[in-house]
Amino acid sequence: MKYRLSIVLLIGILVFVSCKQNKKNEIPNGAFPITYKGHIYIKGEADSIKGNYVFDTGASNLYYDSTYYAENNFKYDKTFNAQLPGAGSTPQTVIVVEDTVEFRFGKHLYKTSIVPVLQLKPILGDIADGILGMEYFYNSILEINYENEYMKIYSDIDSINLQGWSKIELTKRDNRLYIPLEVVVNDSIKISGEYQLDFGSGGTVSLTSFVSDKYKLKDKIGNKVAYFTKYGGVGGESSSYDFFASQLNIGNFSFSNVVMDFSVDTAGAMASEKHLGLLGNEIYERFDVYIDFINDDLYLRPNKKYKDIFESSRLGFSFIDRGQTLKSWIVTGLYSSSTAEKSGLMIDDKIISVNGISVEEINYERQESFFKKTDEVYLKIKRNNKLIELNFNLEPVITTANILYK
Repeated sequence: MKYRLSIVLLIGILVFVSCKQNKKNEIPNGAFPITYKGHIYIKGEADSIKGNYVFDTGASNLYYDSTYYAENNFKYDKTFNAQLPGAGSTPQTVIVVEDTVEFRFGKHLYKTSIVPVLQLKPILGDIADGILGMEYFYNSILEINYENEYMKIYSDIDSINLQGWSKIELTKRDNRLYIPLEVVVNDSIKISGEYQLDFGSGGTVSLTSFVSDKYKLKDKIGNKVAYFTKYGGVGGESSSYDFFASQLNIGNFSFSNVVMDFSVDTAGAMASEKHLGLLGNEIYERFDVYIDFINDDLYLRPNKKYKDIFESSRLGFSFIDRGQTLKSWIVTGLYSSSTAEKSGLMIDDKIISVNGISVEEINYERQESFFKKTDEVYLKIKRNNKLIELNFNLEPVITTANILYK
């Protein structure tokens, strides 16, 4: 399963309107467990109500999912409406809680106000109850261990043994962090500069449409595949192309044949001219990570996933798990001309079973490995209250073989 979704929130300006414990090793003292499945989930309590919150450096504050908010006994006196732009083309109109909210995770307490209530589950699935942005961590150093699934907060960089780690200086601007990267598309196209440090993105590198227009990537990359989703982020619809870049250079590290994408959105966060693109979790997960929010530095040390090859989607579609609330998986995006699309699968189809197994029996932890073990899928779906059966082979939507550039 390919985690494409980014939940970048441009929340710096609100436009007002009237309207599992660690499975591999015990975590260190002082650390708290996380769940990593394309996005980082922190178990927390918002005003004593438990939930799973996505850690997102593309966001500043705390955010509630609208279903989570509606189904729990939150009691707030002060709310107002606002428009929230994000990584799609259309802003969401949202409720914003003005009362003080207490958010606890591990041994940490975060008190804040101005908490937007957004439609997050349609983007990420039932597991997502909210978002925790960067604001709480501004005066600390955050350790992220993807392999053993924990985070830990430090108050002083000098208290950490950084022998064997590589340091990359970041730039902070408008409450966002930016990292210098070089994307080598081919021998004639190199895209160097500032990319947003986005731990809310589930991909590798996503180039903005400003960049794709400037370098004419749609014309100059021959081996690419179009992707469209109605649920590309808070802003909804998003269109892009996947391709294999020749090389990605980050600090002292270099990766070859990297699957990444470039946006063709005409509006929203992925049309921004403020940066070249997003750097997401499919790169960070290959490292042990420290983010020094005090000095604006990133420290990286390769882990066991560092040398894993990059692979394109074999499914040919993306989905979110709504098994808990809708007893189905919802198709959120499709790759053009993929076997999934050719079979007749459509966005918003509700997948009821896969290869005869109810999706309610394929829990979140099993989904990625489930599809790696099969080369053909039989789907039972519900569309407009009608049951439909589809089957198709799984094959990469794009390969590294015979990469063509015009």
